[in-house]
Formats: sequence, C-alpha cells, structure tokens
Amino acid sequence: MTHPAAIAARLALLASLLPATGQARDRMSWLMPDVPPASMPVDGKPTTGIADQIVLYIAARWPDADHRFIYANPKRTWLMIERGEQACVVAALRNAERDKLAYFVNTNLVPPLQLVVQERTLPRLPLNAHGETDLQKLLTDPVLRGIVVERRSYGAAVDELLAKRPANSRLETTSVGDYGRNVLKLVMHGRADYTLDYDYALQYASKSEPEIGLLKTVPIAQNNKPMLGGIACPRNAWGMATVKRIDQIVGTPEGAAAMIRAQNSWHTQASQQRYAAQINEFQRQRAKPAH
Repeated sequence: MTHPAAIAARLALLASLLPATGQARDRMSWLMPDVPPASMPVDGKPTTGIADQIVLYIAARWPDADHRFIYANPKRTWLMIERGEQACVVAALRNAERDKLAYFVNTNLVPPLQLVVQERTLPRLPLNAHGETDLQKLLTDPVLRGIVVERRSYGAAVDELLAKRPANSRLETTSVGDYGRNVLKLVMHGRADYTLDYDYALQYASKSEPEIGLLKTVPIAQNNKPMLGGIACPRNAWGMATVKRIDQIVGTPEGAAAMIRAQNSWHTQASQQRYAAQINEFQRQRAKPAH
C-alpha cells in the first residue's frame, strides 16, 4: 500500500507540471485627476480627456494586467503615493517636491499658465520683445481690470506676483470658479479685461460656450517655461518596476506621438504653434525609453 505522504508528494509534483489555469492577474491601479479636461470619466471609465487618452493607450498595450481607475483629489492621490501604495498617478505635473515622493515617466510638455483676454485688449498689454506680457506691470495698470479665483494657486511665480500687487491694483478676486469657466465668461462679456488660466481650460470651456473660444491667450514673461507632466509611481521597488514597464510602452515613436496627440487635442492652435519647438524636441526624446 502506498504511503499517504508519497501520494501527496506525487500529486504536488503532478500539479506543478500541469499548465496553470485561473492564475490571478496583475492589477494596475491608475490614480486619475478629478478635473476636466485632464480626465472626463463616463461610468467610472476614461474617455477623451488628456489623462484618459494616455492611460487608454498604455492599458491597450499592457493586456496581461487588470486595469482599474481611481478618481481622486490631489490630497488623496499624493497621500497614497507617499504611503507607497501600488498605484500610479496619470498626468501629474512634475516638480522637485514630487520627485522626492515618486518615480516619473515623462509623458507631456504642458504649456504654462497664460494671460486670457479679448482680442481688442491685445494692443493695450505691456508686451516685451518676445510678445510676452509683463504681469508685474499689468497688475499696476490703472485702467485694465483683471479677475482671478480666490485661493486658487496659479503656480509659485505667479502667486508671488499676485500677493505683492499694489493696493490700488485693479485685479479682483472671485470665489466662483467652476473650473475657470465662469471667470472666462466674465472676460468674454467685458466685465473684466483679463484673467489667468491654462490653455486647455480655455479649450474645454469653449466646447460648451463657443464664444469663449474667441478669447486670446498671451504668454506671461515671468512664467514662460513649459512644464513637464507625467506618470508618477511610488518611490519603492514596485514603483521602479512599474515605471520601467510604462516607459517601455510609451518610449517609441508611436508612443511619443500618442502622448503629444493627447495633449494637443485640448490645446489651442496658438499655444501649439507658440511652443512647437519645445514640444517637437520633447517628442523626439520621448520616442525612446528613458529607463
């Protein structure tokens, strides 16, 4: 009679030789921004936003994982990254502080914050030789009226200029933002001469308010450098391995073109032309793996 232990050993050996069935698949969790047009979910799934297009491109070329999408505000998102949870942020702006928390795969070169005005206001702006407006001078203009959203951050350089504006500045603040759409409408209707916003916000707002699309964007001299955007994964072994996998997917000519298409679908023609040289150079470098 065969000893039970020997039977168990034979069964274990047989199981190890049989093809694996029903194995658990890897799960990839994507932390998505909760602001359009960066992300525009339908039934909890990505669609046509900037981050949406990026993550759909990657997921289609990563079939051996189950992809899930978590829509979260920045506070929750970066807390998860800081804790080292197995999730990556899509379309995150890159800066020195975030580089300490995460490994990045660069996917986009984002045009910086712009001045937004009616076309008739353009000749009245203080411009330098490069066609950039001097925001510091503009904030002291006794005639031109500006409007910005209260407590919204416009980036360190611009926030500092706004905080130091003179007491008699004609810049006003409003608490009604609605992703910038309401403020843009105030400029469109002539209730303010200018505001500050990103190019893609103008494009998004113009989808529902076509007249907003007639507004013009002007670069700001004190804030004229495009920003790197990318996918951020926690700074641990899992994060490094995941970044390398993502980098291999997007680090091709096809991948680089797809990343640029994602952002250009929500940027104005003027902005695309203004930063064409930088964007083209970014695409050239993105066409091969960085890791």
